[in-house]
Order: sequence, then structure tokens, then C-alpha cells
Amino acid sequence: MAYKELFVLRHAKSSWDEPDKDDIDRALTTRGINDAYSMANRLIKHLKEVDLIVTSHANRAMHTSTIFAGVIGYPFEKIKITSRIYEVSEIQLSTLVKELPEDLTRILIVGHNPTFTYYVNRYLLKSIDNIPTAGIVGMSFNTASWKDISRENLQSSFFEFPKKEQ
Repeated sequence: MAYKELFVLRHAKSSWDEPDKDDIDRALTTRGINDAYSMANRLIKHLKEVDLIVTSHANRAMHTSTIFAGVIGYPFEKIKITSRIYEVSEIQLSTLVKELPEDLTRILIVGHNPTFTYYVNRYLLKSIDNIPTAGIVGMSFNTASWKDISRENLQSSFFEFPKKEQ
């Protein structure tokens, strides 16, 4: 059975303490760093064989992606950094996913709300209100092509976030 697995990770908690700093340059807070490590360790069984990590070029997303990469053993130099995840619409994000290499099966994308919440709700059978910081939605689709992922071929999903009961 052919399948595609997509993991949609919102960046960890970032700081608003420096009002003069551009949004793209905001750093993770200590809590954000701790949450990212905690979530990566909690999800290692799901993420250990990720074929590709694609991240927004925003500082907070890149830092979150490197924490996850370090925990799951993904090579830092293979993380794909793109501006195509920062301040984009759900449709633009969908286009990026449809253009992912077909030979890759398991992909983690790291970026931002509200786009990420809108995007996953296209596929989930039960909508979620919000992906919190360091929250992740994993979706497995019964299809061989990224172009064909849909709610109809969603096989399974999970939603995890730092404050969720274990």
C-alpha cells in the first residue's frame, strides 16, 4: 500500500519582548526551547524516519526545526529552509506540499499559524481550533502522490501539543 505521511509542526513559543525586532527575527523563549525538546522526544517514534524537514526561514521556526532534527537524528544540513511557509495562505502552503518530491514518503514541515491550523483542517475528520506553539498534527494518507492527498484518503492522524495530557 502506497502512503504519504505529513507532520505539520507549529514553531515553539517565541518572544515578543523586543518590540524593535522584526517578526521574522523573533527568538524562542526558554519555555519554547524546553517545549520543542519535550515534543521532539515525545514524538520520536513517529518522526525517527522522516525523509525531509522543510522549515520557514523565520528564526523561531528554524530553531524549532533544528531542535527536532537533533533529537530525531536528522542531519541539520539537509533541512530545507524556505520563505514559502512564512506569511502564506493555506492555498500557497497546499501548493508547496503538492510540489514535494514524490520519492519522499515522510515529511515534517515547520511553520506558523493561522495557516497551519487552516491547512490541517482541510484533511482532518474532526476540526481543531488551534495548533498551539510546539503543537504537531501528523497525517497519514493512502496515496502515492503528494498531489493526491485528501480528506477522502486520510488513513490516520494525531494531534499533540505540550500541555496535552499524556
